[in-house]
Formats: sequence, structure tokens, C-alpha cells
Amino acid sequence: MNTKEILTSTRVDKLDDVKGYGKGYELWKDEELLRHLNFILNEWCRQTLCFRDSSTEAICKISLLANQYIFPMDSRIVALHKGRLLSGWPNIEIKDELWLDDNIFSWETRVGEPRYLVPDYEAAKLRIVPYFNSDGYFSGPMTFATADKSITKAGANFSTYLSVGNQVVITGTTANQGMKTVVTATADAFTVSEAVTDETPSAAIIQKVRDTLWLSTSRLPLIQLSLANWETESPEINFDYHPKLIDGILREAYSKQDAECYDPKAADKHRILFEASKVLAKKEKYRLRHSSRVLRPHPGAM
Repeated sequence: MNTKEILTSTRVDKLDDVKGYGKGYELWKDEELLRHLNFILNEWCRQTLCFRDSSTEAICKISLLANQYIFPMDSRIVALHKGRLLSGWPNIEIKDELWLDDNIFSWETRVGEPRYLVPDYEAAKLRIVPYFNSDGYFSGPMTFATADKSITKAGANFSTYLSVGNQVVITGTTANQGMKTVVTATADAFTVSEAVTDETPSAAIIQKVRDTLWLSTSRLPLIQLSLANWETESPEINFDYHPKLIDGILREAYSKQDAECYDPKAADKHRILFEASKVLAKKEKYRLRHSSRVLRPHPGAM
């Protein structure tokens, strides 16, 4: 079902609110029902964890930088399951601060190859433990030249830590923020493949991308549904659950503080139905993702 079909079914089949529809005196506007749909769709995803995602770059990919241990976490993530490093380490475990206090000595200052994640360490941010040391971290006044796409800093020893194909992230400047790819590197200067804007001198921080972290997540929908595209957009959840969302919309619609709309008994009825649908969806998702565990004799034991 697309968004229009879901809202039309809600209005026509359940709310029976068609008398004034399109004339300006319907009890529930399309905008209201759409707002309820987006709200309960987010609730469905948060409680069923139905959207597993380990490949969407905007959600799952984090460039790990030299001398940095806190990184932004996309606000659409509702659960982190594990991580893996592009360099090959297959399992970055999710831990909390209490576990780290009990098991990892001096974890807050420990540098090295990342092995653990602390989700929501700060608001909308995660922490890696250990974190990469300062190899590839440069700061201070630097000269940026448009003509040869170069960044220069006397005594920086760029060539010690940067080589062709490395990526760096530049912050602190006025016009040269962002990620760039190294083309050449000498002790005092390196060039990049992307455009550079003249700045002389400019305070800057340059951090080498030391590795890439890919997260295994459960998330909210990538986009919120809209009336502008209601004939082409559909909720991301499996199509057979689309009708189940209507009970959630009705729960909200009958809770509207309006003499003609407010019906707490109807709201409670649809709340119960919606809760049952979420429980069933969660069970079906678990069954789909988890293999049965059957005890068998070890080879050679019989």
C-alpha cells in the first residue's frame, strides 16, 4: 500500500470521515493522519527493530580519525548490534561504561586498534575503545594553495604518516573543510585530488582516516512519508504489515482532544490491536533471522 492508500483506507473504511472531506470541514485533515502515520511507523521500527541495516553509508559508515575517540551517530539509529573494521577485524563489540570499568584498564585513555563501541556516549555520539593515536594528526597554521592543490606546514613531517591514496579530514579552516585524498606527500607539504581554496596562513586540523568502521544497526525509516509523494511512497516495512499501521493511526486519531473526535474506548481498542501486531511482527522477525539450535552428537561420537 502506498501512503495515499493507507490514509484513504483509514479515513473511508475506519473513521468514516468522508462527508466533509475536500470541503474543509472533515474531522481529520490529511496532514494530521500523515503525522500520525509517520509517528506510529517510527514507533513500529523502534519497538520491532525490523530495519536491520549494515550497508547504508549515511547510517552505517564512520571514518575513524587519528587522535579522536568520539564520533557522530546517526539519529535514525535505534539499536547498535556490532561493528566491523574495513581493515579486517570482524567484530567490534557493543559495551557500556560499567563493563569497560570492570574489564579494560584505563579504557578512557587507551590508544590502539578499536575493539569496543559505547553507543550514545554523548548525545547522538558514540565512543570507540581503544582509539587511534596521533599518528596522522596535524594542527596549527597551514597554507592552502589553489594552483597545485597543496597544503603546507613547515616541520609537519607529512610524508612520515601520509602516502598516496590516504584520506584526510580537514577542519578549522574557513574554506577547505572536508575530506580529501592524498596525491603526493613531502615533509612540509602534500597535495590532494580535490579542489583547494587559497588560505594563507590558516589555522587548521588535519586528521588521517586510520580505518573505516561499518556498523550493524537497527534504524528508523530513511525518510519520512509526505503528502507530496503519497501516491509513490510506501512505508519501508513489509507490505503485509501496511494494514496493521492503520490501528496505530486510529489510536492517535481517536485521542484527538476534540468533542467530535475524542473516543478513549476506540483509542484503547486500536492501541491493543496495534500492540498485538507489533508483538507478532517482532516474533516473525526473530524467527526469520535466527536459526534453530538442535543438539546433535559430535562427529565421531557414534
